[in-house]
Amino acid sequence: MENFKEDKVRLVGDCLTAASFLSYSGPFNYVLRNKMIFDHWKQDLIEKNIPNKEDFKLELFLSDEVEMSKWASESLPTDELSIQNGILTNNSSRWPLCIDPQMQAINWIKERERENLKNGKTIILSFNNEKYLKLLENAMRFGQTVIFEAIGTEIDPMIDPILEKNIVVEAGIEVVFLGDQKLDWSYDFKMIFTTKI
Repeated sequence: MENFKEDKVRLVGDCLTAASFLSYSGPFNYVLRNKMIFDHWKQDLIEKNIPNKEDFKLELFLSDEVEMSKWASESLPTDELSIQNGILTNNSSRWPLCIDPQMQAINWIKERERENLKNGKTIILSFNNEKYLKLLENAMRFGQTVIFEAIGTEIDPMIDPILEKNIVVEAGIEVVFLGDQKLDWSYDFKMIFTTKI
């Protein structure tokens, strides 16, 4: 109980650290992430007298042992970087982009979505597919998950309103304008981008 009381007080700084991690650290490697968290952000909290845990474990704060074990069973490596990437993929408010030369993240995502791939709740698309825009529109309407594979250095600007989540409320209904079409927005809709380079 005493530990819980102390943790409750330190929750402010820990939440700030976790929110900073989710917002800013995605593009960086493990070394830079640790430097940002422990050499800069945590030190800043200490200097400003904001309570925070000294033995803060990001992985246990934003996930738990059960979830990490589930990810391992779905073929995600168990090193800290992979766990952090799993957390970012699940919790980020932006659409994740997995740059994955070894195909570990792609294999993990496909394994996680295996049942949904079978029953059509998840679809795999490519910008090379001529019908990708129509399939994306349907996925958005029906709240499917879309995995874009092998994207290049540029993403089709047609889907910018979706990437930016330009949601407009019309007559109490949330919609997104995609080209000349107005599409109902579903919060079950998700996109994941993957590339080897």
